[in-house]
Amino acid sequence: MTREEIIIQMMPFSSGIRHWLKKHPDFFAALKIIYPKRFIALLAIVISYSKLVPKDKIIGIFAYDYLSRPERFKQDFIVDINNKDQEFILYTRLPNRNYGKYVKDINEFFNKYSKGIYYKDSHHISFQDIPEELKPRAIEAQKLGKKLKLSGLRNLSQKEMENLELKLCDL
Repeated sequence: MTREEIIIQMMPFSSGIRHWLKKHPDFFAALKIIYPKRFIALLAIVISYSKLVPKDKIIGIFAYDYLSRPERFKQDFIVDINNKDQEFILYTRLPNRNYGKYVKDINEFFNKYSKGIYYKDSHHISFQDIPEELKPRAIEAQKLGKKLKLSGLRNLSQKEMENLELKLCDL
């Protein structure tokens, strides 16, 4: 199991999203949360529905970017098309702008689901705007980010990865 797969395993994703990630490597690769050398996943999601497109489920994914200046929280969105747990679009901001059918720029999300009314200022968010239930996780992410900036993130051996996987299975 890879470090990225462990992060995904810890996320409260539906079986449909998990299956989708296996079938769509470009979608998987565009998730900020699988890059722990820059982002710390809060390991939680927030579900909402836009009044503009109420048939689609909107899944907010939070990550702490501990290398940005200043450090900040970011939220990307997975949209469950028609809320059927079968087809998904990730809205994010990619450095290489290599978007495809199922990975789109965050501004497209705002154009379709926000229109300047909903989800305003929700891509780069302040600690105060993090949902209350996630604030303890956000505080831990900030602490961990400080440690990682000082020490860096080391690679785990295959044995350490296997031990971690066993511990996760016991949770």
